[in-house]
Amino acid sequence: MADFVPGLENGNAPTAAHVKERIAPSSDQQLYDVFYAKGHRVYQCNPEKTRFEHWKNVQTNGVLYPTKGRNAPFDVEGQEIGQISAAPLNQTQQMSNPIDSILVHYFYPDGSWFSTGKPLMTTSREAGRKERGEDGTNLDDHLTRSVWTSTDGYFSHADAVVRLNTLNGSTPPKETCTVKGTVVTKPFTAFFMLYTTPQGTKALEKERIEWDALVEKTRVA
Repeated sequence: MADFVPGLENGNAPTAAHVKERIAPSSDQQLYDVFYAKGHRVYQCNPEKTRFEHWKNVQTNGVLYPTKGRNAPFDVEGQEIGQISAAPLNQTQQMSNPIDSILVHYFYPDGSWFSTGKPLMTTSREAGRKERGEDGTNLDDHLTRSVWTSTDGYFSHADAVVRLNTLNGSTPPKETCTVKGTVVTKPFTAFFMLYTTPQGTKALEKERIEWDALVEKTRVA
């Protein structure tokens, strides 16, 4: 249980109160939804890479489940509401293994999406870190920002994003990277917390009213 963020041991969705100050968005950001993610991170052995690890995260894929108004477990078959996957960060880099990639979050009901860049702050080097494990089993929790979004829709209003209570999915030990091209798939789970500005909150309310009206108009008797 030490691997869980305090207060989330029961598996229920986090609130803004569960986010540590270190990775909390600015005070003008308001939490508007939380999604449970379950998926895999794919690592490729690249022993010549000069970064701190020999394994490169070449793909992240997962399914998003709603948590609003629900209790754990969230990963109920048939309740999938979105997905996440990685894409090249710089579209001019057409080579294999581009230097950077972004994580794209896609919302099924209206087709909206947002993509995030590198984390602004993480818990991986936090002084006195007691929970989340110290053995490298779990990915860190972090704060990031949207770098691109769809022009409209629910996910287009995501400004700041917190990944919280991230379990498993960590990079394999570098000493296990002995044959270039070897692939290892690691499962992970996490909560993705979406924050928006006060302007975004107003836009969300307006769009919700318009969406509900459209749903009612097109309802099949």
